[in-house]
Amino acid sequence: MTSLQKIDEWIKEAEERPQSALMILRLIAGRLRELTERNEELLAENIALQDGSRVEDYSRRITHLEYQLEMLKRRFGPEGLKAAEALALPAVPQTISLIIYQARGKIVRIEPSLQELKGIVSLGQITGDVFPWGEFPRMLVVPSAEELLMVFTSGRVSTCAVAQVPVLENDSLWNWDQASLPDEPHGGELLSALMPFASLPLADFFVQISRRGCVKKTMTSLADNILTNHYLGRGTLQKADKPFEVVLCRKNARLVMVTYEGRLLGLDVDDLTYSTEERIRLEPHDHVIASFLIEPDESLICLTQNGKVIHRESSVIEPAKSASARGQALISPSRLEQGTRFIGAAAIRELDRVLVLDTAGGLTLHACREITGSGALPISEPVLAFGIVLAPSQETKP
Repeated sequence: MTSLQKIDEWIKEAEERPQSALMILRLIAGRLRELTERNEELLAENIALQDGSRVEDYSRRITHLEYQLEMLKRRFGPEGLKAAEALALPAVPQTISLIIYQARGKIVRIEPSLQELKGIVSLGQITGDVFPWGEFPRMLVVPSAEELLMVFTSGRVSTCAVAQVPVLENDSLWNWDQASLPDEPHGGELLSALMPFASLPLADFFVQISRRGCVKKTMTSLADNILTNHYLGRGTLQKADKPFEVVLCRKNARLVMVTYEGRLLGLDVDDLTYSTEERIRLEPHDHVIASFLIEPDESLICLTQNGKVIHRESSVIEPAKSASARGQALISPSRLEQGTRFIGAAAIRELDRVLVLDTAGGLTLHACREITGSGALPISEPVLAFGIVLAPSQETKP
């Protein structure tokens, strides 16, 4: 603040030493400029308060924070929420849901209890056309209190609580025709991914992965705008490319990509850019079939369409430092020539189980240590999709 006394001192200084007048005038001009800018800011803020836009913005932020808190409460419960606030990992809840979905937006939800999963190999069968138009279904095994982010090939997103998807109750026989359609794809778009979303408040980044291996990182601080506008973006460079997966992660996380022809690429999330970038160089007929985070105490499990199992320790996955890397080969060229192709991959621990969907609609559960030891699934039908059932004592990842 410029006081009257200060102004009087400047006038006196100019009278006694005229050579100082120019310097004093410049100081006064600079101060007037600062006051004018501040006055304009206050005026704009006052207008925003009067027309309600600032209040509306604050209300939207509060609503978004309340939404995140509600997700944490549903997902982790009161005790889990306390652990989450301390950045610890909560225990696995007692109810899980098996989610199977297709690009046309249809979702099947089955809810076996963790007790029923003990010691069972065959869970039942899904009838109907689980493989329409040659589209491979995808599978998630998530807590029943989880929230899902539905990601479409147009870049559009929407949210859906797992509890809002009806459970198919028919014990061991489920009809795909009874699948629900929580958010029907708009004209020309397809459902590209379902992402567990309840751990959003604990994450630092969204990471998008496309079918052709493009990767883009977005700060979760932008989640409010993303959800309000229902748009995350495609995360692709080529028009023919399509969004494939979105994951939530923290700083220092490690991302893995596996392709249809068995190329493996590791990436440090901290090295990713905020613009879309091609990170793996693929052959024209290859594409990404799995992308996920992996921890140092986890290993990598990959399944081929004919039920072969490839197991690797996470220590062998070297993060690629350059863009458009080729990645490591998981199988030999001769096996590729014989027609071996990959159906999926995931991070796993020794006591976890693998839930497999085959082309006949059969759902079977397999112990990780058994199938990695034998190198193959004990089923005769080709594999369509699989998911990981965490061991009861295991902690979930954010």
